Amino acid sequence: MRYYKDLAVFNTFTLEDAEKIIGNSFTTKKYLESMVNNGYIRRIKKNLYTCYDFSKYSDCCNRFQIASNLNSDSFVSYHSAFEFYGFYNQVYFVVQVSSNKKIKSFEYDDYRYVSYLTNSMAQIDYIQGVRVSSIERTIVDSINMLGKVMDVEELIKCLDLISNVNESKLLEMLNIYNKPILYKKVGLILSYYKKEFILSDDFFNICKEKGKVSNTGYLINSNKNDLVFNSEWGIYSFPDLKKLVYKG
Repeated sequence: MRYYKDLAVFNTFTLEDAEKIIGNSFTTKKYLESMVNNGYIRRIKKNLYTCYDFSKYSDCCNRFQIASNLNSDSFVSYHSAFEFYGFYNQVYFVVQVSSNKKIKSFEYDDYRYVSYLTNSMAQIDYIQGVRVSSIERTIVDSINMLGKVMDVEELIKCLDLISNVNESKLLEMLNIYNKPILYKKVGLILSYYKKEFILSDDFFNICKEKGKVSNTGYLINSNKNDLVFNSEWGIYSFPDLKKLVYKG
């Protein structure tokens, strides 16, 4: 059990991390191999490990901490970020990760880790050992990838649990992406939450002004037969987004 307590301090660790504690590469590899075989250390994926806490019958890390350590800049995003913040009340067995480097999907401990490339590292917070997109970035990112990372119904369920957001941070992310159609989509969806999120008229005016240079588009590329034209936002959308979730 030598070195175990030192390694258990880390949520996750790599061979290189272990070498700093144990010594040379050969000795470290042999040690990790032995500890994995005996169940004291678990191999999450290639060159990523965690200690197993037998007193709690669980790993020394959770799925969000794993996602934050897949590489030097990976962070929890999209649906999984909503989960991390407590804005989704069902268990979701896919962990969504973003990074500016490609990460191969893998499975560990009943969860599947799926990554998405990003060109921006803006609004990434570090909370309880987890790198995670801010709630404002999570909203904008999820709308930007609507239909790919989650469907409209799931997004609405998440938004319904949020009490307020920072509109300046929403606009910061919209400006980074600089996509007129995204301004339309965000403005339309968040118009249902204007009061709850305390969003100003200026916010929606900016979304309309920035979005008007876009051609008519669709809120989501699937279910197009269910969409109708929304003249206020110049986009095809569902007649009432909330009725998708709360039918009747």
